[in-house]
Amino acid sequence: MSGPITTGIVLSKLCLVVAAEMVRAYQEGREEYEADLEADLAEAKARAEARETRRHARRKENQARMARLHATVDRLEKKLARFSRLANEEPPNFADRRATLQGADPDAWNTYIQELEARIAALDGQLAASAEASVREALAEIGEAPEISDLLRLYLAQRQALRQEANQEAWRTTVARILARLDLPAGESLPPRLEALAQAVVLAQTPERAELLGNELRLAVQQYRAEETLRQKEVQDATAWLTLFPEDYLPAPLHAQLFEVVSGLSRLDAESRQTFAEMAARFEVEQKERENQAAAIVLEQSLLDLGYQVEAIDETLFSEGGVVHFQRAGWDEYHVRLRADTKEKTFNFNVVRSNAVEEHALRTQQDFMAEERWCSEFPKLLETLAARGIMLNVERRLEAGELPVQAVPPDRLPVFAEETRARRRAGPRARLIGSEGGQHG
Repeated sequence: MSGPITTGIVLSKLCLVVAAEMVRAYQEGREEYEADLEADLAEAKARAEARETRRHARRKENQARMARLHATVDRLEKKLARFSRLANEEPPNFADRRATLQGADPDAWNTYIQELEARIAALDGQLAASAEASVREALAEIGEAPEISDLLRLYLAQRQALRQEANQEAWRTTVARILARLDLPAGESLPPRLEALAQAVVLAQTPERAELLGNELRLAVQQYRAEETLRQKEVQDATAWLTLFPEDYLPAPLHAQLFEVVSGLSRLDAESRQTFAEMAARFEVEQKERENQAAAIVLEQSLLDLGYQVEAIDETLFSEGGVVHFQRAGWDEYHVRLRADTKEKTFNFNVVRSNAVEEHALRTQQDFMAEERWCSEFPKLLETLAARGIMLNVERRLEAGELPVQAVPPDRLPVFAEETRARRRAGPRARLIGSEGGQHG
């Protein structure tokens, strides 16, 4: 038995939008309408999910490709910086060169990789010809991603070669203790600026100079950790934006910029972050509006499919709230009133009747029977809406007769003509998603 029913509302975006688009196709006469569209909906939903899966796969593939480029560029830049310092040359300005590659295609990055490899090869030959045996030996032992201990051994060998003094373990210990705060991931090489400072500490001419440079290295490590935290936040935001926006929503340069941030090839400046944040906020508002409009279309058509006569459901029902009445032919003065509360995100269903009908001794019994009738039909409505993307979770349900059926003035109830049944094919009269507007009956 059931009287008034209160339900929470949960919208399934993918299923809901697919269902609404199918209804719209029927409304526009592109396809013949079938009252039971669950089979067609399941097929259309599967196609939509397959498209989404392919989109995610393409994005992952592109991210992986850009990540490989980043790893290669990062490794070569650090190696070139190291070789430049060993050759007593100023390392190139990698930041300026990278700035010219923002938004560039992979071919441009591959060209840059070739430039780095050529310069490293030239310096390698120069060092092989001029370096002391101890330095060449230490350099030869360093792999593609050297550990901090490998670098310190190299710079100690360089110090010994320059000053002809014994290897001093104190230099290694001081720098290693400071760099241990970085907590670098396995296989991650030391950032070029920190590596340069570590070399400077090891090669310092006096203990006082080493202590001064050690303090500078400590500050640089602290700044790097803060900057790395910010960079990780940028990657998280860029990943979230790539997931949020459809593939064709962003202009190609902005799409490429997000890919580069996720892959580590570039950073987001404050202006870019603000731009993407504003675009995301606008998109989410637009997306919510589309979902609400789709929900109104699906709700009305579902009620029609179940054989109810329904007053036109406004497209703002799910965004602004409102009241909808529906009934079956033969219910006479009885209707079900659906009240949408957007603040609480609930629907409230009540059986109501017109107060224009004369009261009589059997009225209480008829009210009870009307509520019982609605109770028996309510589960089918729940099932139909859930299959089409509108999940209603019952939060409160009173027994039939527990509260009196509300009698309302007749001007607050719709009057359905017989031809309203023909609206099953026509569908909702609310404005369709993507159209310029519509009229409400």
